[in-house]
Amino acid sequence: MLRLFIITPMTFQQLLQGAEVLSQSGNPGVAGVEYDSRRVRPGTVFVAMKGETSDGNRFIDQAIALERWRWSRTRRRKRRVPAVAWRRLRMAEGAGAAERKFYRHPAERIANTGITGTNGKSTTAFLIESIFKAAGRKTALVGTIEYHVAGKILPAPHTTPEALELNRLLAEGLSLGVTEAVMEVSSHALEQQRVFGIPFDVAVFTNLTRDHLDYHGTMEEYFRAKQMLFEGCGTDAPRAAVVNTDNEYGRQLFETLPEEERGGAFLRHGCGRFSCRVG
Repeated sequence: MLRLFIITPMTFQQLLQGAEVLSQSGNPGVAGVEYDSRRVRPGTVFVAMKGETSDGNRFIDQAIALERWRWSRTRRRKRRVPAVAWRRLRMAEGAGAAERKFYRHPAERIANTGITGTNGKSTTAFLIESIFKAAGRKTALVGTIEYHVAGKILPAPHTTPEALELNRLLAEGLSLGVTEAVMEVSSHALEQQRVFGIPFDVAVFTNLTRDHLDYHGTMEEYFRAKQMLFEGCGTDAPRAAVVNTDNEYGRQLFETLPEEERGGAFLRHGCGRFSCRVG
């Protein structure tokens, strides 16, 4: 991964300013943010969250012990143990807050296009990125096949990365002059709030077919997850929407987008049909 950007130092309390805090202790300087306890270093904030298959809270002691071992190993004579600061947050308030704050809210300084749907996300993302490139813009792309940052190609572990990796990638792009980001936004990412706090200028819906019901349970819940992108993920709703109305769920989505939420701009398309309105 690229590491060309510079992060301005901040304290623990500055990092989580604005989040609803249930309890807290300590205010050290912050040198990094991690989800993986094995990557914790002195000064790192370890974000412990309950995920789909594992619970980060189970690894808090491991993160503390690892930092303690590294500290004592490099300072054998003193054998001191660094203080541990902590905060408990409400998930709805704290989702991605530390990640966005640490990287200085990079998404707010980039024009973001989010694409969701069962099929066609990757094709649509690559097409939109190619249009931006043809217009002379520097781009970032996040998707199933690979990630792009200002022309650099990176492996894609997930269609939509966790909030930490997403904000890190956008910060890297910003430092390299990226002005436009195109993201495939999966239903899992929306449900798990990975893009919470990311302001999308444009939201695109390709289609919805039977898939991921092992996770969502019903088609209605699957559709509801996709719909979140068009309502704003902890932000204002996108200023423009592009919806495929040849799909049953696309028509349903289109009918739920009142003009005031679309900012007066929308585009609907289907086989042999194309209409656009800009208020």
